[in-house]
Amino acid sequence: MDNSALPWSLDRVEALILSLYESKAPDKIATDQTLLANFQCSPQAWILARELLQRPDEKVRFFGALTIIIKLNRESTSLSEENAKELLMNLTEWYLHSFGTSNSSLVPRKLASALATYFVYFHHLWPNFVRHLVVCLLSNQYYDPSRLNIPDETFTRLENVETNSLRAVLWVITSVLEDVTKIDLNAVDNFGLYDTVVSQAPDVANIVAECLTHRRLSAIGDNALKCLQAWLVFAQKVASHDSQVVALFRELLPTTIALLPVDSQFESSAELLTEVLCGYPSLLTSQHLTLLADVFVSPWSDQWYTRLVQGDGSFDTAQFGHLILSFGEERLQWLMKSEDSRCQIILSKLCGLLTAKGLPAIEDKIFVPAIEFWSTFTETISDTFSPNDIAATPWAEQAVRLVLEAISNAWQKIAYPSTEEIGGWDQSDRANFSDARKDVIDLLQSTYSICGARLITTFAELVLAALDKSAWLRLEAAAYCLAGLADCASEDGWLDEALRPVFDSSLFSRLDSSDSGIPHRTKQTCLYLIERYTEYFERNVFSLAPALRLLFSLLGDRFLAPSASKSIYQLCSSCRHHLHTETESFLTEFQRLVAGGQLDCISSEKVVGAIACVAQAIPDGDQRIHICSKLLNIVGDDILRAKQLLNWPIDFKLPCSGQRCFDDSVSGERPAMHMALRALRYLLSVGRGFQSPTEPAVDLETISSSFSERDSRLTSLNRQVITMLMDVESHFSENAEVAELSCTILRCGFAESEAGPFVLDMDTVTGYLTRHSGQVPRPGLFVATACSFVSSIHDRGSAPEGVFAALFRWVIELLQALPEPEHDPELSQNCIEFASRLLIKSPKTLLAIQPPATAELFFLFSLQVLDGNEPLPKGASAEFWSNFIALKHGEQDIQDAAKQAMETLGPLVALSIARNVGGHASRSELERLSEPIKKLVHRYPMARQWLEAGLSHHSFPSDKITPEQKSLFVKKLVSLRGSRATNQVVRDFWLSARGSSFAYAS
Repeated sequence: MDNSALPWSLDRVEALILSLYESKAPDKIATDQTLLANFQCSPQAWILARELLQRPDEKVRFFGALTIIIKLNRESTSLSEENAKELLMNLTEWYLHSFGTSNSSLVPRKLASALATYFVYFHHLWPNFVRHLVVCLLSNQYYDPSRLNIPDETFTRLENVETNSLRAVLWVITSVLEDVTKIDLNAVDNFGLYDTVVSQAPDVANIVAECLTHRRLSAIGDNALKCLQAWLVFAQKVASHDSQVVALFRELLPTTIALLPVDSQFESSAELLTEVLCGYPSLLTSQHLTLLADVFVSPWSDQWYTRLVQGDGSFDTAQFGHLILSFGEERLQWLMKSEDSRCQIILSKLCGLLTAKGLPAIEDKIFVPAIEFWSTFTETISDTFSPNDIAATPWAEQAVRLVLEAISNAWQKIAYPSTEEIGGWDQSDRANFSDARKDVIDLLQSTYSICGARLITTFAELVLAALDKSAWLRLEAAAYCLAGLADCASEDGWLDEALRPVFDSSLFSRLDSSDSGIPHRTKQTCLYLIERYTEYFERNVFSLAPALRLLFSLLGDRFLAPSASKSIYQLCSSCRHHLHTETESFLTEFQRLVAGGQLDCISSEKVVGAIACVAQAIPDGDQRIHICSKLLNIVGDDILRAKQLLNWPIDFKLPCSGQRCFDDSVSGERPAMHMALRALRYLLSVGRGFQSPTEPAVDLETISSSFSERDSRLTSLNRQVITMLMDVESHFSENAEVAELSCTILRCGFAESEAGPFVLDMDTVTGYLTRHSGQVPRPGLFVATACSFVSSIHDRGSAPEGVFAALFRWVIELLQALPEPEHDPELSQNCIEFASRLLIKSPKTLLAIQPPATAELFFLFSLQVLDGNEPLPKGASAEFWSNFIALKHGEQDIQDAAKQAMETLGPLVALSIARNVGGHASRSELERLSEPIKKLVHRYPMARQWLEAGLSHHSFPSDKITPEQKSLFVKKLVSLRGSRATNQVVRDFWLSARGSSFAYAS
């Protein structure tokens, strides 16, 4: 018999509970957990849970209390009032009994949670739970809460209540507040819960105040502060409802602040006050803030601050840091503007937090929050003053000096440690340290808005100072900061004077030297610095040569090649018009590096792209074609090599084996495929490089008719490009990445305004695309390319209509080959989007395509997709129908054809829309589905009848909508005439069709 089908007995449940704590195989533990979960769902669980709570073993009693909580959460509505009252009596008695029978707080705390859960569901039976619990604990017996009447005066005198009893009450109160804060107090099921909780506030305030007296503090001060914190979180949620609750607990804050210097209460009081400062600052009065300011300038604060900056990494020390930062955030304006001597002391400490010993975000956990504070501080100054106004405001000048001091502290902290120390970091350490460095850059960029050029000058000087001392790690940090300011200064030519000393220094020659003491990371950051200031090199051409010499020399270093190649590409792309005379030498150097096996494929792609960028700027057309031909020959050689490798053993080692581009031990990629993909990526890099820096729209008609007249060699390059694409596809057609790269290469010429190697004529592009059937990997990619192609054509006459028709027939053939519309969502979506583009470019092609069945097939397909479940194709279909319904054209025959088509298609579109808004669609689709509805009711008088017929059809998915509601829905749609309010009407109707349970989920 299946274990789960066996009857439940006390002994069996107890044995299963205890088995969880034994050393067993994970599978056995998981099985036992499943059985116990099944038990908690059974009707017997109510009875057996009571028995479990009377067993001697704490683990068994804990599970019994947990079972009560689970049953209450799942089945509270099944309990009668009599059963609920009995459960309260039992829970209270078990709670009272647990303190005498438990060796730890495990069972009492879980029973406190059970009582809190009971209160949430049955607060009407236990409205004065606080007083009731106190009385029961005082007498150690249960009283019927409905017959208990305790005067207010009696309850305010709590000095005679035992400390343990007060702790027990605090546990329940805290659990109640934590539970209540998580739920929606406005829900119907929770009616009256808010008022009941609020009514307990005076009693709770009295208990917390008593627990924070000196004689109770050491024993239950932490519990009282946790309870107070739970109340404050609740008060924050309901602050606008009841100011009385806020006032009661606001009175306890001075006591809480006074507890900060008490070692045993520091953690709880600091956590509570940090919560208030960050989440509920309006609770604090000026008296509270004054008290806190006094605390932060006291000798006690000085001791904690000293411990923190000396590298004490304890939790309490970090908590002190968070507390003073939270105070700083809340009192920012006061700290900035006030002449109070305490302000400067506190700001000095906040600045000093950035000098704490230890690596940021690894050992020093307060560094990042401190950086965030100073970023906020800086942004506040920036929002208040312009740089010119700061000098006229003494406090603003002082604030800026503090920001610069904070930056001085911060940038030195983000210098990398030794290679040996970094070697001991895990992935999380690396990510955290890197993020901390980025936060410092954010601070620098904020500071630039108030300091401007002097920040650039400062870091340029720091780079040079570190260079003079060969302090390479310090130089790396300064160069990283200077690079981070590039976005702020990129267009400011007048800052070139500040940058020139760096780029004209011995930095490049030192980095290019054989000095083995320069860390790779320093070299990488300096390459990044070059990349970030490409605009500087555009304006200062004389610095280009030494920069590029350095970059090309470092390509041979496999660790630096990625950074060097990226910087080469950026410089060559931005400064192409200054570098075109160097194209041949760049190409020669590249071929030398490749021949020597010194360059990985990814870096090679960037360098090829860089050479293509420079070649594009060559003024002489013959020379430009000559260089392009050389680059294409490099690609052709790789394609030939790839085809040869098809017949070689699969374990053949390429020169790049083991490099970052091709680790065959990990990827399992065949050498032939790797070489083919490299060839295509080279070709893509060439194509992108030869794109004009500015890209106006292309007129492919003019280009196609003038190629042969202008330059037969250019036509030859066009043929070479398309032949390469087809050659790779014919040998490696099974690879989806081949398809993706081929399509991206083809797009390179679409946006060009002048003839070029990758600007192919319309017939060539059309022929290439339409040769692909649905059997290729991801045919949707080729249709997406056709979409881009159609959008790039500027129609001047009837010439493109043949192209449009050929492409549309091809698209229909692809759709016909699908076994069903949702078989390939990518293809379905892109085919429909193609029709949408065609509708804009040439509606005549769509409406007059021959044979007519072609268009009919597409219309029916798009309606099937609209009825489907795939979100992206469905969205594309909704957009198509919205555009088709709204079609307006100057030619009357096209307008008449569209109108005639809608006489047949209109009812079908309305039927599909009715099914969708009737509950078939998901919530996220309603916005797009509303568009064709708006166009339909606005453009076609028959829309009312069509929609009414669709809503009355037997396929309408919901049985929750009456005929009257459907009729009213259509009336609203028609009266709104396609206005924005239609969206809300559709959403409300959909909700009614789905049912109220879908109000917050689709």
